Amino acid sequence: MQNRAIYASCHGFSYPSDAVACLKHFRSFFEVPGACSWPKERLTTGEKKETLAILAPHIDFQVSPKAYTYAFSPWFSMAEADFFILLGVGHHSRIEWSIDPRDYITPLGRAYNKRDLVEEINSKVDFCITDPLAHQKEHSIEFPIVFMQALRYWMGIQKPLCFLPVLCGGLHELIIYGNGQEELIRMKKLASILREILSVYKKRVGLVLSIDGCHIGPRFGHPFKVTEEMLKNTDLWEKELWRNVEEQNFEGFISHLQKEKNIRFFDGVGAIALTMEIFKDQKVSLRRTYYEQWFEGRDSSVVTFSSGYIAY
Repeated sequence: MQNRAIYASCHGFSYPSDAVACLKHFRSFFEVPGACSWPKERLTTGEKKETLAILAPHIDFQVSPKAYTYAFSPWFSMAEADFFILLGVGHHSRIEWSIDPRDYITPLGRAYNKRDLVEEINSKVDFCITDPLAHQKEHSIEFPIVFMQALRYWMGIQKPLCFLPVLCGGLHELIIYGNGQEELIRMKKLASILREILSVYKKRVGLVLSIDGCHIGPRFGHPFKVTEEMLKNTDLWEKELWRNVEEQNFEGFISHLQKEKNIRFFDGVGAIALTMEIFKDQKVSLRRTYYEQWFEGRDSSVVTFSSGYIAY
């Protein structure tokens, strides 16, 4: 188990396979017109903001470099963490929540799994939370790892990246059928454990929500093409969804999704729900700093995604 690792699978087409080219590529994101600028200097410890979590897309890097700069720019004013909890989307998962004990190897080196915490979580839950195949080629974990590895290089942080991967489902039983109370109970248990970890490690742990947004059109199995009116309507729909999140209104968040049974295939349901449960008794605020709709005319389909952060 000690030497087992997952090898990154998206380099060579989503980003360079060569380490030097990879570093230069990600650094260039901050020079794209309209992107966040690379800071001239990092803030001192006394100037650090109370940023608790980063909201980042896992859309292909080629689609929107700008979105990634908006997502990770708050990191420059955060205290350096010993490790990061990555809440990704289980695109290939067979269970609602899963963790994995393997390291991750990218063109920029080895990222180290917090196996002690994986073992701790496994010992505290009374339900299955293991799905190795779901983690094998999961870009919602790969992308934040390799991007943070590059940023850490350019920021002069020499110690390896450490992480705890958590894949989240879509709460389909609850959203589509109005059932799923069992999954909510499991979510609350997992949230309680993660809350305890955040409490113990405090500023030494960072949290990254690696999610996209809606997936609409023929590419995703819908029997209709996306129109301009639908794009505008989706923008309004997502603003209402995020308003509930910003107001920490969990019931409103779930109710909003249930009205359409998540027909827009918003993929961040589980990760957001888990995050809301983690911070449910804290006075925190989520701020979206960027939103984009990636519309492809060739098949009249759209993927949406947001960037932002959670802070006190």
